[in-house]
Amino acid sequence: MHKDMIKNMKYVCFLLMLMLGSALLNSCEVDSSDNGDLDGFWHLESVDTLATGGRCDYSNQRVFWGVQYKLLTVNNYKGGSFNFRFRQTSDSLILSSPYKNHGHQDVENGGDIPITEINETLRQCGINHLVESYYKEKLSGNKMILLTKDLRLNFKKF
Repeated sequence: MHKDMIKNMKYVCFLLMLMLGSALLNSCEVDSSDNGDLDGFWHLESVDTLATGGRCDYSNQRVFWGVQYKLLTVNNYKGGSFNFRFRQTSDSLILSSPYKNHGHQDVENGGDIPITEINETLRQCGINHLVESYYKEKLSGNKMILLTKDLRLNFKKF
């Protein structure tokens, strides 16, 4: 009788664990990104001015674009951090809804600040308009080249 009772308790415990595991898995929602090779952390290596053929070398500077899910973050470690929403097609990338990263909203005077005009820090990062459209000249697992009508931005995956 004692062995049957232990066997029944083990069976009940197994069923409870199975139900708990099922409930935990069903309560999670997993969002996946369709960004492909765009996802990741990109170092801005250089910016070419198309009209003059000039090149600004950024290889020794700390200017990065980070792409994750629906957010693109631009970090210029001399001038701040900025967040953008973006959308992409097979041959274009469009940045919009720019915000200056101003820390967490749970601290006094925290929370992102909407950008209403482009500043010099963003221009140095290859962003000249509140809604900026780029043509994807090249996008692979380790290299990205973006074009506007005025600039070519050359990135290396970090």
